[in-house]
Amino acid sequence: MQQKIPTFALFGRQHKLDIAGIGPNKVPAFVKATRRLIDLGHQRIVYLDSLYKVSEPGTPGAAFVDALSAGGITAGSYNLPGWEGGIEGLYAYLDSSFQRTPPTAIIAGSSSNYFATLHFLLNQGIRVPQDLSLVSVDDDPHFGQCRPSVAHIRWSRRPVAQRIVRWVNNISQGKEDTRKTLIKAEFIEGGTMGPVVESGSLEVGESGESGES
Repeated sequence: MQQKIPTFALFGRQHKLDIAGIGPNKVPAFVKATRRLIDLGHQRIVYLDSLYKVSEPGTPGAAFVDALSAGGITAGSYNLPGWEGGIEGLYAYLDSSFQRTPPTAIIAGSSSNYFATLHFLLNQGIRVPQDLSLVSVDDDPHFGQCRPSVAHIRWSRRPVAQRIVRWVNNISQGKEDTRKTLIKAEFIEGGTMGPVVESGSLEVGESGESGES
């Protein structure tokens, strides 16, 4: 923003930057997914994204906290923990959380986080969605090969290339172009989402096997 070089933001935290950009508007779909989990009886819902934590929730994290509050759930660091240390930090968080108060629903902040979390759950014998509901706020071409179908947020990538080409043409002609484009996203309720487990709470024991208490 401080330089004269034209800049285009592709995705990311760009809504407060005075530069051109494009990205999906996932917040309404994200809120819809959260409300649906609450309707299914979930109270221990965790949003997993290394970028967002309660002290720095960002736009999606703040919308998530507001949706929980509207559903009568007092949100805190349990619901929006964040983590550091990459994939190792994610697995350390998951292992620790299931030793204490396991969530009944996890919203993964990306498709890579979704697959990593699913891998952890499978290794612990935790079934999706019978034991835990799992949602991705991102889309992935491999979701089409998954059974049960993946609950996720979907948006069209077609406008991305079109907007970039239009921006490049404007800049090449000496036109100023700092317009932002938001792509509508929709929540797809897949088979990885189900009613909350009513009897007991799921735990991971020292042997790595799941159980109830």
